[in-house]
Amino acid sequence: KTLSFREEFKQRVRNTERRELWLDRADEANEKSGDWRQATQATRGELLLDDRRHAEARVVLRGLHQSGPTHIATLLLLLRAEQALGDWDEVIRIARLLEKRSGLPATALEGILINARISSLQKNSHDAKALGERWRGIPDKERRRPRLAAAAARAFMRLGDCRSAHEIVEEALAENWATELVLLYGECRDEGALGRIERAERWLKDRPRDWPLLLTLGRLCVHKELWGKAQSYLEASLAMQPTRAAHVALAQLFERIGRDQDAARHYRAAADSGLATGTSEA
Repeated sequence: KTLSFREEFKQRVRNTERRELWLDRADEANEKSGDWRQATQATRGELLLDDRRHAEARVVLRGLHQSGPTHIATLLLLLRAEQALGDWDEVIRIARLLEKRSGLPATALEGILINARISSLQKNSHDAKALGERWRGIPDKERRRPRLAAAAARAFMRLGDCRSAHEIVEEALAENWATELVLLYGECRDEGALGRIERAERWLKDRPRDWPLLLTLGRLCVHKELWGKAQSYLEASLAMQPTRAAHVALAQLFERIGRDQDAARHYRAAADSGLATGTSEA
């Protein structure tokens, strides 16, 4: 079986010094042939990536990218380098180029974009102004993706901006109903809990058997000390899906209203169950 240009180099020049010598000679021998030179440089970049020399690989691959039309294979290598070095703006730019050229399946590209957006938000998560600007710079369609919306909501929550977090969750849920987002809606306590209870109860009319929504309503009602409603919602959630999170929430409720035996019963159930858990419990 005939090996490709790149595969042959990989097999013949694993030693770093010998590899560089071969590549330099290939550059000299083929300096008049643009295609061969591009292949040689792409191979150099790929081998540097394999050696985890990401910064050096990026220099080689960026130079190749900027020198003229770039093959999809080279873009994919450059994407790897930028991901390893955490340059998320470049990752997004290259992913968009690959999207235009159908260089990757749509699902793979979406995953790359979402991961880059999340990493970029995390990078700016200690500065409220920078986080807000970064979030507003993301296209609306992407902002409604559940995983990205959840990451953004958590970032705003860590900064104490509950209002922004809840707005993000509401906008995303309007388009994509997701358990993770529903559970997040019960977190980050602020003065808007009553309004969120009203909104969640409207959702419940369309989703009466949604256990995450029942759990969230129970937690919100506990926050506002609506003990009867809280117990009703939490027990309904347990009936739909017996989760450790609901047991813990009921135990804490009973503890607060002095029903110690009931609290102990639910704490035991939470500890012993090993059942499914909500994403927002810790």
